[in-house]
Amino acid sequence: MINKLNIVPYTFEHGRFIFSCQANYKILESDAEFVTLQGDAKNLEQDNLAFTGLINNTPIFSAGMKMVWGHVAEGWVIATNEMWKYPLATAKAIKKDFARVAKEHNIQRVQTGIRKDFKQGIRFAEWLGLEREGLMRKWGFDGSDQYMYARIF
Repeated sequence: MINKLNIVPYTFEHGRFIFSCQANYKILESDAEFVTLQGDAKNLEQDNLAFTGLINNTPIFSAGMKMVWGHVAEGWVIATNEMWKYPLATAKAIKKDFARVAKEHNIQRVQTGIRKDFKQGIRFAEWLGLEREGLMRKWGFDGSDQYMYARIF
């Protein structure tokens, strides 16, 4: 059976499922205790600003943006360990729809915080075209230092 990645609009049920799975990277596990399944999954749902990658109708990642104000949005990605079975397809889908969402909604700035010690997350953000703007000390849920990354469209 061929496992094809399908991209669909994000729903909070996707987020709830992803949050209920083990974190996709060991370093992110410390954030899990601060995640409220109902609140945070629902909070990420915003019309046409987020999408989910499904394999066999099961969410393996979701990504999107939340409007902050004006033309500024906060970017986010959540994923299960299953996404590591499809890293290239996942990365390409996020990159493609990241730019599409920004263009369709006239978003001029997308920003996100990435843990200072999450090297793969930093590499991924830079691959998406985000630039490091500075270090935010004690900004993470657990008091971790995080870099602010942003992309201007």
